[in-house]
Amino acid sequence: MSELAIVGLTLRAAQRRILALLAFAALFLAAGAAARLLVGAEHGGVEIDRLFLVGGYPLVSALLLLGWLLGHFPLIATLVLVAGLVSGERADGHARLFYVRPVSPLRLYATRLAVLGLQAFLICALLLPGFDLLLLGEWAGPATLVLIAAYILVYGSLTALLSVWTRGDAWIALLLAILALVWDALRRAQALAIPAGVQDFISFVLPPQAALFRLEGAFARVQPIPWDAFAYAAGYALVMLGFAALSFAHREV
Repeated sequence: MSELAIVGLTLRAAQRRILALLAFAALFLAAGAAARLLVGAEHGGVEIDRLFLVGGYPLVSALLLLGWLLGHFPLIATLVLVAGLVSGERADGHARLFYVRPVSPLRLYATRLAVLGLQAFLICALLLPGFDLLLLGEWAGPATLVLIAAYILVYGSLTALLSVWTRGDAWIALLLAILALVWDALRRAQALAIPAGVQDFISFVLPPQAALFRLEGAFARVQPIPWDAFAYAAGYALVMLGFAALSFAHREV
């Protein structure tokens, strides 16, 4: 089976998920356009005072929540598309069919993961800059794309590893993402009464939220890209993919 055929089959199988993500992206953009029309400033941005007058605290809170969700949309898109990468086809009985075809199953799943990751990147690369342009009149530049790539690398590789072993791959990845988010917040607030060495170990095992947080900061404040943080996230993804390949070789289909 050629790579082109694998790409076509992968996109066809993920068609409903892709359409659902595009629908959510359109909803985000529509919300951004509505906010710009209602309380947009003359030279871009949103006037908070007018926002309070229009909808009070609930509308302000909803806009803040919308912004937070938008920044984490690459995580959502990755989990939606990569979920069941291996475990779903094993549960359906399709995985065994790959072993009777003249194609390496590892190469097949690696190609599928790359296609799904690229699809997630394209959707997010349209949504995040588009939302910034609608609501603020400008976008954060390449830092946006770097943040998207970091999230997809980290959670795409983690979900792929989990998918080799369990059907609940995306849910476990989401749980680890929340755990890493809370853990990193507690650590930055110095609210952990445990030895520093233990903190370092747990932070090393969990998804690299500290690196992602630095990339988010560069995105939000339009600052220079912290390439060392991106390198750490990419290194984490490489380790997860290595573990996934080893697990795949020793896991029964």
